[in-house]
Amino acid sequence: MKTIKAWCGLCLLAPWLVGSVQAAAIEVTNAQGSLRHAPVTWQAPPNAVLPFAVSGVAKGFHFKAQAQLRWQVQAGRYEAAQEVQMPLLGGRRQVSTGQLTAQGLQPEVFMDRARKEYSVSFDAASGQITFSRGSPAAPWQALTQDRVSVFFQVAGMLAAAPQDYPQGTRIAVQAASNKSVKPWVFVVDRQENLQLPAGGIKALKLLHLDADNAQAGAHASHSALWVAPQWGYLPVRIRMQESANDSLDLQLQTVPEELRK
Repeated sequence: MKTIKAWCGLCLLAPWLVGSVQAAAIEVTNAQGSLRHAPVTWQAPPNAVLPFAVSGVAKGFHFKAQAQLRWQVQAGRYEAAQEVQMPLLGGRRQVSTGQLTAQGLQPEVFMDRARKEYSVSFDAASGQITFSRGSPAAPWQALTQDRVSVFFQVAGMLAAAPQDYPQGTRIAVQAASNKSVKPWVFVVDRQENLQLPAGGIKALKLLHLDADNAQAGAHASHSALWVAPQWGYLPVRIRMQESANDSLDLQLQTVPEELRK
C-alpha cells in the first residue's frame, strides 16, 4: 500500500528525494557527475489537458482509475493542476499558480485539496516559503518549484535546449510539498517508442531516484516518467513500482485536440 499512499499524496508522482534544501534550486550534472554552471533556459510547453488511464496493484488488489493533468499559460502567468479519482481513497486536486520567467516557473501558491485543504505560499519579498499546516517556513529561492510545477519546469528546460541534456544527465530540482522543501532527482535515460491507449508515441524516458537508491545509480530505480518531445516534453506515461504487489502505471488515454493541430 506504500505506493498508493504516495500516489494519493502526490496524485501523479511520489517525491523521489535526496540531499539538502541548502542546495541551489536547480542543479544539473552530467553523466560523470560534473556540475553544469550554464544558466537554465526554459521554453513553455503547449497548453494542454492530458487525460490518463491509471492501472495499479495494491497488496495484490488490481484496480483502474482516471487522472488528468492540466497546463495553461497566458499573459506571463501559468496554472498547472492535477486531479485523480482513486478507488477507496477518493479524489484529490492539486493546483500550482505563478509567474513565468526566462529561466522557468516561479510558483506563488500551491493548493492541495482532498479530505482537507493545505496550501504553500512562495513569498519572494520575505524570502520565505510558508506552509498552512504549521510546518516551519523554508528559505525562498528563485525557481524553487512545487510538486505540480516541477514537471513543467523540467519539461520547459528540455524543450529549450534538448542538446544540453544527453543520456545520463541528472536534474535536481528543489520542490515544496505540504510541509517541506526537498530536491526531486530526474535522470535522462533514452528515447523509446511507446504503445499507449492514445496510440504510438515517441518519448524520452526520465528515471526517478528515491532516497534509498539515489546514490546507487540510475538503474536502481523502478520509477520513470516518459515525456514527448513533439509536444514540448509534456508527460505521456508515469510508472511507479515498489514491488510485484504494489505498483502504478499511468498512460496517456487520448491525444488532446490542442496537441493535434
